[in-house]
Amino acid sequence: MKVLDLFSGIGGFSLGLERAGMETIAFCEIDKFCQKVLQKHWPYVPIHEDIATLGGKKYAETIDLICGGYPCQPFSVAGKQKGNSDTRHLWPEMFRIIKDAKPRWVIAENVEGHVKLGLDTVLNDLESEGYTCWTFIIPACAVAAPHQRNRIWII
Repeated sequence: MKVLDLFSGIGGFSLGLERAGMETIAFCEIDKFCQKVLQKHWPYVPIHEDIATLGGKKYAETIDLICGGYPCQPFSVAGKQKGNSDTRHLWPEMFRIIKDAKPRWVIAENVEGHVKLGLDTVLNDLESEGYTCWTFIIPACAVAAPHQRNRIWII
């Protein structure tokens, strides 16, 4: 399976997905330090710098899965919880790319606060494009981390 990794950070999604036999064909990451880490570990995989200028149509019929942990600040209890009115709310950009690229699968991750603030919109958006959605809350302690830190996963 071919993967387009959005909000890539240092490549955690791709590392796990590649261990499951998938291949990342492109990243999208704005942070310069993270880009350097991605370049080191995936030297031949292109990195798009800005989600707002990435065209999804160029990946139509070439990718099977889009993954991404879109910014959590709009939903986090550590922030102001502005949701859709937060300028860092980038789910609409991820959804635009999903609509244009039409992958078979989408995997998204965010903070637990998203359940009360904005998750319904994400699920409605995906379902409007024909996706069947499953959501899971998985705490970091489920993988032996020394803290709870719940995360919502959308498949």
